[in-house]
Amino acid sequence: MQLAERHIIKSTEHRFIEIDVLAFKSKNLYNAANYIIRQSFVYGWGYINYNEMNRLMKSHQA
Repeated sequence: MQLAERHIIKSTEHRFIEIDVLAFKSKNLYNAANYIIRQSFVYGWGYINYNEMNRLMKSHQA
């Protein structure tokens, strides 16, 4: 059994817009990092560790 904490934030709440924008940016950052990791395996560049990914993503637009 997995337990998860769930927060339901209605669109009428004053924090909704900020949370929505941050969630969208978080999704884009995750997808960009995932794409870079997948491409490194496809082209045989090897594993990208956390520090290297951090360096790459600092200059990324996402």
